[in-house]
Amino acid sequence: MAEAATAERVGGSHLPAPEHRGSLQIESRVISQIARQAALEVDGVVPYSVTLGSLTGRNLPRALADSDPRHPAITVEIAVSWPMPAVDVAERVQQHVIEVVTRLTGRRPARVDVEVTEVVQSRMLLGEELAQVSAAEPGPDTGTEAAAPHGRTRAEGGPPRSFPTAGWLAPVLGLGLLALAVVAGREYAVVQGHYRSEAWIEPSARWISGTEWRPWMVVVAVVCVLVGLYFVYAAVRPRRRTHRPLRATGVWTRDTDVARRLSAIALDDNNTVSATTKVTSGRAHVRVFVTSPTESDLSDRLEASTATLARPPRVSVDLRGVTHPNMTVIDEREPDAAHPERP
Repeated sequence: MAEAATAERVGGSHLPAPEHRGSLQIESRVISQIARQAALEVDGVVPYSVTLGSLTGRNLPRALADSDPRHPAITVEIAVSWPMPAVDVAERVQQHVIEVVTRLTGRRPARVDVEVTEVVQSRMLLGEELAQVSAAEPGPDTGTEAAAPHGRTRAEGGPPRSFPTAGWLAPVLGLGLLALAVVAGREYAVVQGHYRSEAWIEPSARWISGTEWRPWMVVVAVVCVLVGLYFVYAAVRPRRRTHRPLRATGVWTRDTDVARRLSAIALDDNNTVSATTKVTSGRAHVRVFVTSPTESDLSDRLEASTATLARPPRVSVDLRGVTHPNMTVIDEREPDAAHPERP
């Protein structure tokens, strides 16, 4: 899938004054997600899920931030691995959430309340498993990494994925079954004499059983087979990845955001008029329209901006002049000079 972003210079060669650059607004749900991920990074905090937890919001850890724009109050609910001390884990979660939220959003939380709502029993190591852990401990010169204590492993969430294809098929099939149940209930009421009307199912069954074979039935049968195969494919088809992983564990970004960042970096040059970026699975193509093609370090700056990605795409730059047939020169003169009639 390709994602594209376009940026154009709308002012002069200098950035506008800070009071005219707009404002940055961070939704409370973004801070909640950051706090949740930060809690997962603390030793002793383990993910805990319940039936339909993703729908009811009961999975742990869970974080909720209020709507204060400058100093939000955050509540974090966690599950602690046995036999880790809950007080120590809660203190580390509190400190780490404050640090991460402040660093990533620039908003220091007014308070962070940590609630330990579950204690998860770790898998006990017995017999051969205990021997395997002892063998995995690093010797004086081996450098082998030891197993995590108490059988704990760092929980890492999977990559964000698109909505499953079968997701829209389930409501359609559900509505079809409800309609069939209504028809069957009506037929039962008619047969039992509770409802005076003509039956539907029995005449339809007789018509179908008495129908002679026709060529169009082959087409109907083939269509039914194809629809059934598509339903099976939709049920087992893996969902498409929608985000790229960053080097930071558990942080993801969209191809659209990568394209916008590259376009913004290309536009941050007095010689640039417009920039368009198209990001595919393994490549980012940046088309830059400039007033005069000259040697620059644009390619190096674009490559450096993708260094935060775990698998950065290959960046290619296409420099073009403003005389390109699809481009128009933007008038960057002062307003009074461009429009003498204006006061």
